[in-house]
Amino acid sequence: MEKYDVLIIGAGPCGIGCALKLHEAGVNFGLINSGTPGGKVNIAPRVDNYPGHKEIPGPDLAFKFFERLLEKNIPIIADDVLELTKQGDIFHLKGTYGEYEAKFVVIASGTKEKKVGLAKEDEMLGHGLSYCSLCDGHFFRNKDVAVIGGGNAALKEAIHLSHIVKKLYVIHRRNEFRGSNKLVDELKAMDNVEIITPYIPVEILADDKITGLVIENRENGEKRTLTIDGLFPLVGQIPNTSYIKIDGVLNEWGTVPVDRSMKTSCDGLYAGGDVLPRDIRQIYLAEHDGMVIAKSITELLKQ
Repeated sequence: MEKYDVLIIGAGPCGIGCALKLHEAGVNFGLINSGTPGGKVNIAPRVDNYPGHKEIPGPDLAFKFFERLLEKNIPIIADDVLELTKQGDIFHLKGTYGEYEAKFVVIASGTKEKKVGLAKEDEMLGHGLSYCSLCDGHFFRNKDVAVIGGGNAALKEAIHLSHIVKKLYVIHRRNEFRGSNKLVDELKAMDNVEIITPYIPVEILADDKITGLVIENRENGEKRTLTIDGLFPLVGQIPNTSYIKIDGVLNEWGTVPVDRSMKTSCDGLYAGGDVLPRDIRQIYLAEHDGMVIAKSITELLKQ
């Protein structure tokens, strides 16, 4: 059983921001993460207007975050969190490979991909279906691909794919996009891109891999069948908080409400980044959350 004053769950911008500040304060903490440091930044084809960078590839920015940990010799505990509970004043965390205790815990575990809910969606993952264009886009070079979604993340991934694939369909359930008009205009200017609205996917066609997608017009019920080799459902994110087994911490959407000091309804438990119930999710906001959390916890430890 490994014991810490503070345990941070997640090494995205929030978790790394918190870790750096706790390190400066000399706090005994652990940073636990199951994936690549940098979190969702790693799979962003492009990040616009992060302070100091007008435009930068997501993996490059993620590595800059990781470099900050390397410079301070801050290790990452490679483990997947399965369960977080609290007994008395001590938090207990169970992972795939180990168990941990801490006086304070920081929830910075971000989000995971939201599924469309179609039959064969799970079955076709890795067989023509992917949730990350940066990871898997090269498999579809000069092929026909569809992207489902209308937010900034979906539009940026669609732009990335448009430079790789032969034909790109962008399917959105509404005529208006949630993402920025600038990105929509950028897609419309592409010769190999067809934007299809207001349509929803209703059936994945496949044998051992994806061969097509049936879509339906939400206004008149008209159906179309697209012949495609790849499908990227990019309809949003859901909070990665299912491991939290403490009553009253999560709201009905699975996000974690906090006060101004980033404290949850449970004493000693803090949260920041994309697990919060906020409308705007930005990298620099998550990083700032982590620093606020570190300051709050450091002050309590001094007392």
